Amino acid sequence: MNLAQLRYIVEVEKAESITQAAKNLFMGQPNLSKSIKELESEIGFSIFRRTAKGVKPTEKGAEFLGYAKTILSQLDELESMYKPRGEMPLEMNVCVPRASYISALFADFISQMPKKQEMSIRFNETSAIKAISQVSSGEADVGIIRYQEIYEPYFVGLMEEHRLKSEVLREFYLYLAMSREHPLAEYEEVPYHMLDGYTEIIHGDFRVPSMTFSELKKSAEFLAASRRIYVYDRGSQLDLLERAKDTFMWVSKIPQEILDQHSLVLRRCIPRGNLNKDVLLYSPKRPVCAVGKQFIDYVRHAMPTL
Repeated sequence: MNLAQLRYIVEVEKAESITQAAKNLFMGQPNLSKSIKELESEIGFSIFRRTAKGVKPTEKGAEFLGYAKTILSQLDELESMYKPRGEMPLEMNVCVPRASYISALFADFISQMPKKQEMSIRFNETSAIKAISQVSSGEADVGIIRYQEIYEPYFVGLMEEHRLKSEVLREFYLYLAMSREHPLAEYEEVPYHMLDGYTEIIHGDFRVPSMTFSELKKSAEFLAASRRIYVYDRGSQLDLLERAKDTFMWVSKIPQEILDQHSLVLRRCIPRGNLNKDVLLYSPKRPVCAVGKQFIDYVRHAMPTL
């Protein structure tokens, strides 16, 4: 008994004809009949019986065919799982801040990938501290973090502690994002004091635990608000800005198509506040995967200058 014989009898049952099964298997009918007779002789009973409508399994033959199908199915599954493939799938884990322009860059990057190429890519919008941790541990291949210049000593120290390589991608001042119907939307540049009484939306998982209040007081006075809503994903922040007309959020520049989609506008604020930085990071302890290198190069060249 061998696997070829099992495949033969399964095909005969399916075709209900030895002649047709032989054609389906691209073999001669005499050879197929001989192989089935040899199998029947080995197991001690007939697998098929002839009828006016072709061949049908005998009672014992039907039971035997059930076991044969199970064996062949398990073998096919095993081959599918472990058979070497000609082209390995593209794999990458990337951590980024919750920034619309980065999400748009990522979408543009993915759209350029070969259409038939298998890939498994994880795009994780998270905080800077979590991104550093995941890149350091190897959970993520590449990370982009965002911080204000006042926090730079903390984040530089943290990246050095984890022995990560970093590269400043861009420096920029934040804009105010708000609904087109926001009372302050009529101003091209909003004086900071006019934000008083409006509700600020802020990412709830941003923390810099090692910095004291005295270190932050001077710079934080420009970013403190008495009314705040803490959010943890980019989708909810866009919905809030669009629907809650008295809200605002400090953001990097958002692509115009996203602003139009959510009926939002961007406005500068006076004074401009702290300089912000988007920083690329990766671990020199392990090589960056091929698709990770492509993503890094794409971000370097496509990163907007604001």
